[in-house]
Amino acid sequence: MRASWLAILASLVAFGAARASTEIEAFEPAGRLLQSRCAMPGCHAGPKPAQGMRLEMDQIYRSTINVPAHTDSRFLRVSPGDPEHSLVYLKLLSPHQGGYRGPRMPLSMDPLSEDEIARIRAWIESFPKEQWGQAVPATAAPVTTRAFQDAYLANLPTPDALGAKTMEFRFAHRFKASAPDAGSHGFYGLDSGAWISLELAYGLSDAFEVGLRRTNLEVDYEGYFKWAILRQAAGGSPLALAFRGGVSNVRETDRFNRTRVSGQLVLARQFGAHVSLMLVPTYVTHTNTFDEEDERATGAVGAGGEFRFGPRYAVTGEWIGQTSGVKAPFQSASLGFSVATARHAFQIFLTNTQGVHTDLYAPGGDLDVGDGEFRLGFNISRTFSLGSPAPSPP
Repeated sequence: MRASWLAILASLVAFGAARASTEIEAFEPAGRLLQSRCAMPGCHAGPKPAQGMRLEMDQIYRSTINVPAHTDSRFLRVSPGDPEHSLVYLKLLSPHQGGYRGPRMPLSMDPLSEDEIARIRAWIESFPKEQWGQAVPATAAPVTTRAFQDAYLANLPTPDALGAKTMEFRFAHRFKASAPDAGSHGFYGLDSGAWISLELAYGLSDAFEVGLRRTNLEVDYEGYFKWAILRQAAGGSPLALAFRGGVSNVRETDRFNRTRVSGQLVLARQFGAHVSLMLVPTYVTHTNTFDEEDERATGAVGAGGEFRFGPRYAVTGEWIGQTSGVKAPFQSASLGFSVATARHAFQIFLTNTQGVHTDLYAPGGDLDVGDGEFRLGFNISRTFSLGSPAPSPP
């Protein structure tokens, strides 16, 4: 009898050793890569690793396989056979490709090469589900993508939400002079004054955010909210849909119809890895501040697009046509170039429009692009993560 128990115990020890050996061998293709790039002091190594995830060779399988991601309950750290629900893989991509907000990994280092990222993806796809299982979180949703690099093109809002506990600061700048009229003597408008807007936004949830901005044009204040109703996702919605509502107040002296209410529906779709398009019906009340008797609104339809030719770089364009009510001399048009990282976005563009706020740009532009008139402008934004969502229950 005693011999039988010893035999059983020996078998269990041998099975455990074989299992551990199999686990280590399974992680060998990518383990050394993750260890060399991510398992370092202060990051994913040692007794107090970031987010409790250790990526040393002998710890990876315990710390990642079927473990809920602490920073996004939609994902597991590694979901066997499913890189699209594996946050370890997604965070190696750019935020636009991975569909997340926050810093790209490895933090404060050069991103992995395309070949190295492909090795991680192939490694996750290689896990046999019959051995490792696949415990997708109960709260998992179809993996979404960001339709655009930033919260705005030039003026038009995009459908993407900031995300819960994320704050964004934005500085928008429009030079006053027409670049062709200013010429080289006026440094193509850069020597002229400028209209600027300062904005602060905060994500109350993954789909809802609020913001406040102020511009020296008309001394206009705008408070707004944006609700990301639908997000484009593989196996989910084919479109992204958001609603943006706001209230503006003009505080310039000798102005009328000071308070305006705005509403915009943002309908967008990403086509492949490079092209995103959107349509933005817009309505703003009481847009004539110069005539107290004119209480008309402005109805407009905006259209915009973004072409990405790398994970960071894109060409953007937008057009806003006025359909009813108060109209400026010309329809609004902008063409720009943008650079985006995990937390920053910088856009420089040509535009015929003065205003940045919804009530100011909705009526249209003041320069005739048909005659080659335009001004220079730029937007700069920076996002800050103020906390992480609570970890999913095991």
